[in-house]
Amino acid sequence: MAYGADFSVASSWDSGFIGTVVVHNANTTSMDGWLVAFDAPFDITNLWDGEIVSHVGDHYVVKNAVWNGSVPASGSVSFGFQAGAAGPPTAPTGFSVNGQPIGTPPPDLPVISALDRLITETDSGATQRAFKVTLSEASSETVSVDYKTTDGTATAGSDYRAKSGTLTFAPGETSKTVMVLVNGDTRAEADETFSLTLANAAHAAIGKASGVGTIVNDDAVPRPTLSVADISVAEGNPVTTGGGVGFFHTVGSQIVDEAGDPVKIAGVNWFGMESNRFAPDGLHVRNYEDMMDQMVELGFNTIRLPYSDQLFDAGSVPTGIDYHKNPDLVGLNGLQIMDKIVAYAGEIGLKIILDHHRSSAGASASENGLWYDETYSEQTWIANWTMLAERYAGNSTVIGADLHNEPHNGTWGGGGATDWAAAAERAGNAVLAAHPDWLIFVEGVAAYQDNYYWWGGNLMGVADRPIELDLPGRVVYSAHDYPNSVYGQPWFNDPNFPDNLTAKFDQMWGYIARENIAPVFIGEFGSKLTDPKDVAWLSKLQAYLAGDYDANGTIDLAAGQQGFSWTWWSWNPNSGDTGGILNDDWTTVQAGKVASLEPLMFDFDADGGTTVDGTTAARFAVELSAASASVVSVDYTTVALTADATDFTPTSGTLTFAPGETSKIVTVPVRGDAMAEANETFRLALSAPRNADLSKAAATATIVNDDASALTASTSLAHTAAAAHLAVSTEIVDDWGTGAVASLLVENAGATAVDDWTIELQTPLDIASIWNAQIVAHTDDVYAIRAADGNHHLDVGKSVSFGFQVVGQAAPGSFEWLV
Repeated sequence: MAYGADFSVASSWDSGFIGTVVVHNANTTSMDGWLVAFDAPFDITNLWDGEIVSHVGDHYVVKNAVWNGSVPASGSVSFGFQAGAAGPPTAPTGFSVNGQPIGTPPPDLPVISALDRLITETDSGATQRAFKVTLSEASSETVSVDYKTTDGTATAGSDYRAKSGTLTFAPGETSKTVMVLVNGDTRAEADETFSLTLANAAHAAIGKASGVGTIVNDDAVPRPTLSVADISVAEGNPVTTGGGVGFFHTVGSQIVDEAGDPVKIAGVNWFGMESNRFAPDGLHVRNYEDMMDQMVELGFNTIRLPYSDQLFDAGSVPTGIDYHKNPDLVGLNGLQIMDKIVAYAGEIGLKIILDHHRSSAGASASENGLWYDETYSEQTWIANWTMLAERYAGNSTVIGADLHNEPHNGTWGGGGATDWAAAAERAGNAVLAAHPDWLIFVEGVAAYQDNYYWWGGNLMGVADRPIELDLPGRVVYSAHDYPNSVYGQPWFNDPNFPDNLTAKFDQMWGYIARENIAPVFIGEFGSKLTDPKDVAWLSKLQAYLAGDYDANGTIDLAAGQQGFSWTWWSWNPNSGDTGGILNDDWTTVQAGKVASLEPLMFDFDADGGTTVDGTTAARFAVELSAASASVVSVDYTTVALTADATDFTPTSGTLTFAPGETSKIVTVPVRGDAMAEANETFRLALSAPRNADLSKAAATATIVNDDASALTASTSLAHTAAAAHLAVSTEIVDDWGTGAVASLLVENAGATAVDDWTIELQTPLDIASIWNAQIVAHTDDVYAIRAADGNHHLDVGKSVSFGFQVVGQAAPGSFEWLV
């Protein structure tokens, strides 16, 4: 049998690297299962697309995952790992595949294989189960092979009894069995697996090195159940915005416009120009101006536009563009497309931050973690920045230079070729010499004094070594911050999570603004918002970005100051870690994400002082009672109760729980207003579950009114002559313990007719909905209730009725009418 194995380094940093091993099947028949052995002078801390079955000293043995064991003839398969190592990565040595050393001519030997088998569990006791081990052909020599059982999801001792030994095939024999005791039980559980693994074959080559035994559960497995919990959400209020004129500069922790008014960058990352497509992504689906219009409609005011140095090479031809949809981009190079983006942004009021994302074109951060590579030197990096500064000089649409994205292998100080702080000063001063009006955005590193954080997010070094440029008021420090779903950092598993996050933000980057050293811009943060830990992270981050530095619920900014500037990662849906603001169709919007960002929005308005509706988000937690081995899905939709489409954005869709997942979030945007009104409600309804049952199929969201309005003389009729002649009687017509419906009769007991009556009600309960009347004011536990249009006139001796629904336990003394 002929095999091959290749090793490469995908990325590296000071204390480790990510490696990839590609296994080749150079045979004319498919390979059914593989086992790769190698020697490595490093510790593998995480491995994917395979499973470590043995690690003794420096020797590792990795077998296929359940989904990639079959490799076709002349095909290949790969697995990857993360390793900890001091210094440059070292390649593994001594590779073998299925027992055959790589580089050794394959012997003309029979092939020995362990076969898979299904095992019925039984309810009790231990039952012998046979694994078959076969030779592809009879041998004239005695063949032997060692075997041992290894755990998969089944555990030796509780599910089966471990066994090891040596099988011997006499000349002419082609089949042997290994008997393994499997324990029975009456637990309802998923099917479990373990393997019989072969090694050290003599006079034979190992083909299928592992036979997987699947213990098939024979006990009834109860289907998991789905439920959704009731929630409440503050309504929110209109947001006052303004500013954004001309070029920006800095004063203390604030970014200010040409007039000196504090402003806030609130934008999106639109990537693609840094890749080998050399154009913003999505142009194969839509017109670029149409997408930019949509950004403005959603409330974003800035685009962070990544690029690479390779973009400016003569051979860098833009691709991925539908020129029927983008006819004015025909024949343009990447730089000219950038000009188009900048020009249209200026027309519609968007600002642009240019971001040197990489040196050579590609995806994500530069592999070497520096601002230069073997092809593009630091001098080229600075020259390209100078070119861009000169190109856009005088154009206040472009407000600054994000000098380099995530310099994670750079140091903050210390001198030498990897001193990022010094390099940022060299580049920043060169840019300002060409264009003195730009902001200079300087990102953090990954580690400072053995404190590790997100790439680009560690700005601890600013306290000891701030960036000093030739022109004051130009430095903006830029941090990146991401949630648990991107990588499970230690602080996400802290017992105090998420309350520990505020201190972490402050330690890594927030102190710079809190201590009024300089502004901080969060250049990248994002999530798919499907992980509950991500939702908790975003909630804490929102509060901190708004200016609540100590997590006490109070904004710590001085009057007139703005919170942190930011750009969400990303506009694009094709970000594997976070998804995008747009869905995969590049047109429809992830409404929940936009709603989460609404409280942090800021409008650039040359006239200043505009008012827009604020938006908050109602987040329903949909829980699966137990993890399932199957994919579980359920449809959801919002249902209006007393709240309608003017109060929230109707939302529907399908939730999908991958095997093992137990929690999902449905986010519904809630629109704020400044109107004093009763609390309002809507419902999230679940339906059509697949591979699960519904235990609580609906949840109610209560939109809590947060607008206080004092009762005025025109609405408070407790002291008017008309009210003095009104009599009100109350009847509770339905009571379910946590709420009730009341029917009210208002009678004119006076001597004259009453027009446009209003009465006051004192009750400790919240009125959730009302009919045939309207609430015109609500202060503390007093409601002012006015007639509806159709029942405002009351002749002498006549009466009208209305009703309402309350939240809480109603009692005879719950309603006191002040008439």
